Amino acid sequence: MTSIDSTTPPLAPWWRRNGLKLALVASLAVNLIFIGGGIARFVTHGPPERMSGVSQMQLIPRKFLGDLDRTRRAELMKVFRDFAPAFRDGRKAAREDVASLAAALDAEPYDALKVKAAVESFSARSAALTGDGGKAALTLIEKLTPEERKLLAHHIRMRDDGGRKKESRDGGD
Repeated sequence: MTSIDSTTPPLAPWWRRNGLKLALVASLAVNLIFIGGGIARFVTHGPPERMSGVSQMQLIPRKFLGDLDRTRRAELMKVFRDFAPAFRDGRKAAREDVASLAAALDAEPYDALKVKAAVESFSARSAALTGDGGKAALTLIEKLTPEERKLLAHHIRMRDDGGRKKESRDGGD
């Protein structure tokens, strides 16, 4: 007769013992695929282009710039770079106006004239930023080809319709 050692636990099936190893290998494979994809994107297309500062350019949808080829987009982005200092300074001054408003609201005793001055300053600054955005938009539009103007019009309509572009705006459909 053979005796069974009751202190040794029974072995788990092979798939339970190796399940953790399998999950780790699968996770590593997925991570390597994502890393490889990111590297491939960087190598084939270069680093992503930053389109910041466009927030003041509400007339020019970002998707329009994304549809242009890389060289043409770089040429047109120069317009934004030329206006960047004005946008940056205006946004900084607007943040200072907001801070002035907060300080005026906290002040004891409350001074309604300081609050009014901070709000008026912010409003004037916002109007100036919008004006700079309009100037930048006109500068960019002057540089567009007829095909690019049509593409811009298409993107403006798409944005206006929330992405639900109608076939015709003039009642033809």
